[in-house]
Amino acid sequence: MDVHDVGKDYAQILSRQKQMLQEAKKRQGQRPQHWRGRDEMYMSFMMAIMGRTTQKGETNMVHTSFVPPSYLPCSTPLAALQPINIRELRVETHHRGTYLMVRAITPPSRMTGIMVLVEDEREHVVMLQLYQQDSEMTRAAKDIVNVGTVMILKEPFFKLMASGEYGLRVDHLADVVEIGDYDPRRPIRWRPRVLDEERTVESLKLDGNEAVSDRNYWRAIQLYTAALLQCPTVHETQIVKRNRALALLKTGQFDAVLSDVNYPDFGAHPSDKAMFRAAEALYELRRYDEAHKVLELLVSSFPSNARAQEVLKRVRSRCGEQSSGNYNFKRLQEQAQKLRPPRLEHATYVGPVEVRQAAGKGRGLFLTQGVRTGDLLVCEKAFSYAWVDDRDQGSSTSSLLLSIDTGRGFAGGQADLISTIVQTIHRNPSLGNDFRALHHGDYESVKTFTVDDTPIVDTFLVEGIMSYNVFGCPDSSLNTHKDVLANMSKQPAYFGSCGIWLQASYLNHSCVGNVRRSFIGDMMVVRACRNLAADTELTFAYHSPDGISFKELQEKLRSWEFTCNCAMCNDARETKSAVFVERKRLQAQLKQLCGLLGSRTFPTKKFERLLNALDATYVRPATEVPRLMLWDPQILLVRFYSSTEAGKCMEWISKVLSTLGFVFVGADLSNTPFAIDIWGLVIDHLVEVFVHAMTVFISSRLFNDSKKAEEYAKMAYKIVVGEDCSFKSVHGI
Repeated sequence: MDVHDVGKDYAQILSRQKQMLQEAKKRQGQRPQHWRGRDEMYMSFMMAIMGRTTQKGETNMVHTSFVPPSYLPCSTPLAALQPINIRELRVETHHRGTYLMVRAITPPSRMTGIMVLVEDEREHVVMLQLYQQDSEMTRAAKDIVNVGTVMILKEPFFKLMASGEYGLRVDHLADVVEIGDYDPRRPIRWRPRVLDEERTVESLKLDGNEAVSDRNYWRAIQLYTAALLQCPTVHETQIVKRNRALALLKTGQFDAVLSDVNYPDFGAHPSDKAMFRAAEALYELRRYDEAHKVLELLVSSFPSNARAQEVLKRVRSRCGEQSSGNYNFKRLQEQAQKLRPPRLEHATYVGPVEVRQAAGKGRGLFLTQGVRTGDLLVCEKAFSYAWVDDRDQGSSTSSLLLSIDTGRGFAGGQADLISTIVQTIHRNPSLGNDFRALHHGDYESVKTFTVDDTPIVDTFLVEGIMSYNVFGCPDSSLNTHKDVLANMSKQPAYFGSCGIWLQASYLNHSCVGNVRRSFIGDMMVVRACRNLAADTELTFAYHSPDGISFKELQEKLRSWEFTCNCAMCNDARETKSAVFVERKRLQAQLKQLCGLLGSRTFPTKKFERLLNALDATYVRPATEVPRLMLWDPQILLVRFYSSTEAGKCMEWISKVLSTLGFVFVGADLSNTPFAIDIWGLVIDHLVEVFVHAMTVFISSRLFNDSKKAEEYAKMAYKIVVGEDCSFKSVHGI
């Protein structure tokens, strides 16, 4: 949905990688005959790091990675796995039922994943690739793995890498278990020189506090966790967990915060810090009603807590948005223009809609009551959002993921979105169920979502869900609307930024939808395009049909694995190919004449004759099948006549509305009041059409009709932009 699958652009690269994989499969189950020496591997790796460091900031870099054929995460408890060492690994094999203990011997190198050389207890060395890790801006690679980091790799996957060498690859976060300095599972020879028993709860807690002061929150969590392994008293446990909750809050682990502060049972004498951290965690989890209750209790118990009063005010605003759908859209637009990335702090509103079974289409979104044109149905905060600055033409680094299984390619925001979703659910497993409920094709994942108290997040399930449900999005549809008006273009845009909106994901496709989505930052706004009755299924176009043939349109929809059977597609299916050829011929002639628009030699009669000929190629009424190849050149005539002939201008305004499927009266200069009975297809240029109508009516002293046209212009604007508070600043009315 407004995102670009780059798989076709890299078909040759994918083909070569598939050939390499097929060759590697011939050796599946075999042990490598030749291993590179430890020193040679170390020198090569460090030289590669130096080379990549030199390249930083010099040019636009694309880090390419191939997603291997899907495989399931390990769902077996660690205690049930058997140890294995590096030299026992077999090529292209998932070593089920085993685990490998390794230690990093180099600093990390980040590309699409994090690469590091690791050794086992026998000092044999191999490359390790870790995928779906935090971005460098969120968490530095050296804070994830560095020299001396000890890890357990569960059911390790040993494979041929894109470089042609063999290495370990981990795609599922739960398949890596970090073994801390004070973890008794850590081999004695890899432990710190200071023995466990020499550290006390108090000393570890103080070190954790210092790490928090230095904003080294991940290190603080490690130290607080180590303190809890030293048999603390009940009182010490409460203090350490409360301190750890702050570090967890700073690293986005909100579920764990609630656990550490014993939410919802704070005890007979609750701590204000514990309650405040619980409220903040609930706020970030978008559980605003629960956060409100905690804060009400907090401010009544600790009335001098000014910060709690401030957060309570924010929570009340979110609760109001969530329940009523009343937003300060002017403020939202200001934030979307200012913030980078434009992640807005607002709640989701779900109006009179619900998810139901849709005949032949799985699940869909249906109205529970009747609504009117322009009504707000959903205003949804993204579940997960990846922002790309499309204006950045300077030095940058982007990711490219190519899936060997599906042939799809994920670039920029889409590539980053997979990791973002994986990390979101890994840190807060309570958010996973709603995401996993989305359509994901026929991929079957594991049936359990936790092992050894660690959430299991199947990367390939996330990839599948994302590919079916991702929305491309601008920073704001207000910007897109302005661009459309400035460029006078009807070409669809593909956006680098993208996200997952859970509720909106249930909207099914129709080439002529009855709702329209717009974006303000990471908020999606869905409004009704016409009056709709209760129990109506809500739909919008995943791709604009643009008057193309049935085959071309279905090819656009191929990645969603369905065939559209709407009225427009049925009409396209029944239309002979010769008709499409004729339409394109007429369209080409119209485009050629457009270059003369505005000159004294512009052949209006010929232009109109071609438009009438194009119109005659359609059989079904426009109320059923909007005539998408007509409206753009028709609007050119509206502009052409707007300053010269009011009657002709209104004639073509009427034709534009008819072409888009509107049912109306009074779109002329008669005494019949101008009124729309049924709205048709809503496009950005519709706003301009109504503005021209308003101007013509004023010049003809039909002031009531002018007011009606202005009302319709604002309504169309609200539908395409999401709000109408910016209408005056854009259209000067």
